[in-house]
Amino acid sequence: MALRLKTALTQQDHKSSETRLWYAVLAQAITDASYLGVRKAYVDCKKKAIEWLQGNSKDFKMVCHYAELDSDYVKRKFDIAFTTNKFNITDIQQKIMNDRRTPAQIKYEKKNFKLRF
Repeated sequence: MALRLKTALTQQDHKSSETRLWYAVLAQAITDASYLGVRKAYVDCKKKAIEWLQGNSKDFKMVCHYAELDSDYVKRKFDIAFTTNKFNITDIQQKIMNDRRTPAQIKYEKKNFKLRF
């Protein structure tokens, strides 16, 4: 697998900076979609990334075009990856997304205050 990665990186060397930038946009979307933590803001980013990667929107096609990748091929690969459940929102993450309290409210509720006179 390391050899395949090295080959992929070597192929990217001759690409323009702009192409590598758009390729990085796709890579960041994958990174966001695979987040396993519980921070609400990041889980929200995960949800948006999954929706963007699963959708076949105009901007998804444009990013693939600028990254010099076939959008249909990329979409098929993402669909296969989504079947592995790696990109699914976990039960804990879903619970966090359904909680309407802000992080500050949650932090405030957890503290025990004692008044001393």
